[in-house]
Amino acid sequence: MKILITGGTGFIGSYVTYNLCKKHKITILARNSEKIPLFLSIKNISIKKFDFKNLKNFKILCKNHECLILIALGWGKTGPLMIQNETLPQIAMVDAAVNSGIKKIIFTSSTAAVGPINKTTDENCKPNPSDFYGATKASVEMFLSAYSNYHKDLFINIIRPGYTFGNPVVFGGPVEPDNRFRIIVNKVIKNETVEVIKNDGTQFIWAGDLAKIYEKVLESNCKNEIFFGLSENFITWEQIAKWAFEFAGKKVKIKLKNLGWRKNPPIYSVEKIKKFFGLSFNSEEKIKEHIKYFLF
Repeated sequence: MKILITGGTGFIGSYVTYNLCKKHKITILARNSEKIPLFLSIKNISIKKFDFKNLKNFKILCKNHECLILIALGWGKTGPLMIQNETLPQIAMVDAAVNSGIKKIIFTSSTAAVGPINKTTDENCKPNPSDFYGATKASVEMFLSAYSNYHKDLFINIIRPGYTFGNPVVFGGPVEPDNRFRIIVNKVIKNETVEVIKNDGTQFIWAGDLAKIYEKVLESNCKNEIFFGLSENFITWEQIAKWAFEFAGKKVKIKLKNLGWRKNPPIYSVEKIKKFFGLSFNSEEKIKEHIKYFLF
């Protein structure tokens, strides 16, 4: 299959690209075509420099491709800027892809589209975003549902990743943009006290596992479906700090800030990826590897 990927040199995108190129031909659209030099030498990967602020030629780029995977994110500090930089470009690219004949589209949303949860939540939960990032993701999801219903032969699906982590997929590749792992490890290296919120954590997912969800969705006949991209297990930042001290061979120095967060937090259900694709993930071992990557 010939696949067009936006954001294929970013963190999540690099894992998705590397996984899919083993069986499919990938064209990455990237702001910096030389961001991951090793990708330039890998069979089935081609990279084209592309400015997401200028979509005039996007329909032409879609020609001869069978699938579009949208991973790149446009950012803005205000609501109007998020609409301008993320919502509108994503919908414009989808519209161009549909009009060029592409029949499969995967959009990368986020658990932020759902907003804060107070009970176990599945993909059918009504979106209630609490920030502009979640709002723009939720709004794109709504447009994609409309496109899917307008076009009966169009297979649009959505993946909502949670906190995604991992070492570079290839030499020169990026790690996750969130720097909390690095901050904790740096404090451990300096033998400083690590301060974390008591019971704060999440259902971390390793980027390699997340890439498997993209692969399964791509190769399925799913239409207008949403899938959480998360592991089953909930891990706290306190536990991550304890592992970091343990692996560094140092005495644990952790200060817990009590904000009243409950010990058994609400979680996102991951039953759907198990039911549809037989996928189930536990992030513990990969988190330990990731800590050691920053330590050593």
